[in-house]
Amino acid sequence: MPRTTSSRGRLMATLFAAQVCGSTGHSIGMAIGGIMAAGITGTNTWSGMPVAVGALGTALASWPLSRLMERAGRRPGLALGYGLAVLGALVGMVGVTVGSFALLLGGMALFGVSQTSNLLSRYAAADVSPSAQRGRAMGLIVWGSSAGSMVGPNLMEPALRLGASLGVAPAASAFLISVAGYAVAALLLELFLRPDPLAVARQLHETVSFGHAAQRARALGEILTDVRVQLALATLTISQFVMISTTSTSPVYLHDHGHTVQTIGVAVALHLGGMYVASPLSGWLCDRLGRLPMIGVGALVLTGAVLLAGLAPGSDRTLVILGLFLNGVGWNFAFVAGSALLTDALSPAERASTQGLADLFMGLMGAFGSAAGGMILGVWGFTVLNTLGARPRTARRDVTAPPRPLPHLAGWQAAEKGASACSENAALPDRALRPRIRG
Repeated sequence: MPRTTSSRGRLMATLFAAQVCGSTGHSIGMAIGGIMAAGITGTNTWSGMPVAVGALGTALASWPLSRLMERAGRRPGLALGYGLAVLGALVGMVGVTVGSFALLLGGMALFGVSQTSNLLSRYAAADVSPSAQRGRAMGLIVWGSSAGSMVGPNLMEPALRLGASLGVAPAASAFLISVAGYAVAALLLELFLRPDPLAVARQLHETVSFGHAAQRARALGEILTDVRVQLALATLTISQFVMISTTSTSPVYLHDHGHTVQTIGVAVALHLGGMYVASPLSGWLCDRLGRLPMIGVGALVLTGAVLLAGLAPGSDRTLVILGLFLNGVGWNFAFVAGSALLTDALSPAERASTQGLADLFMGLMGAFGSAAGGMILGVWGFTVLNTLGARPRTARRDVTAPPRPLPHLAGWQAAEKGASACSENAALPDRALRPRIRG
């Protein structure tokens, strides 16, 4: 099985290209979902539901796709996720065309599976990367989403022209971007993601573990008692909840304050760009400074962002958009660091299913946050929504740096650095090298 730098580069390039295409398609749901829901239902109260249902689809697909990956590898699971999203985009087009809110939501559920593949791709990058470069590898793949997320909403005008030539209703034409993006992503993965990244990780782990006693995969209950796993899960879920709950309704908020569709498109593009464009930097800092410090930085930035967006006047598009951009940056810092910390804590045999479970929890929190965000916006307004969003982040600064476990974590990090000198893969070859961590 290839292990050269060129082979790793080819796999990373494939993952990156697929990520760009997939995020191009997914960005359309963020840009138009709330507006379409408000248009069909006639109220802002349900404006967060399309994104919420899409996030729910993302979450619910995480576990079965990860289980498939555990048995068959990363490639079949990632490609299947994009294939299901093509079907979802087509159903969403029909729902918008006939004015059916139920069909729109059904399509968005499948539409959201694309984000499952987008998210799980970062773990595929970690599979083919040495421990000391894992943060940067994940950051690079997440960064791939920035191009698609910023380009996607700005392709609406060409999509309208294409839709008119195909006889598609103008309101539904934006979904054509999603159909094309998801189809190309699935094709790229199926053709070029060979050898499978998870197979590469397992072979590397076997090579590193040669001469050591066979390492069994821990049961899920045992994995969840690992403080690193607990911190990673807390980071991923709380960050997702705050980010989605405070931004999924922002297009409706800007629209209600008289801002143009072009302004809304810029706001969505910059928020999504903030979520991903800082990824190479956050990945480098994560490898350089450590996972825990970057989780703390992410919490601080996200707290400041939601307060800025919530307290700024709705008529001041510059401050509101700046808040949305920083919201994405803070989420990115926490997301990359939390993902790297989770992968560090797992052996290759434990990764696929546990990572899928983490994304399931993250997605469920995102779905709940989006639905709650729309309802809070409809009843109390955007300022209250963002003020409430800042509260969990303030509380989590205590979670990210608990005083007692830190000495144990420091010991683990020292052990990991020593192991990385002789290992190209994530997990330590011998559990005896891992200090016991007691909560």
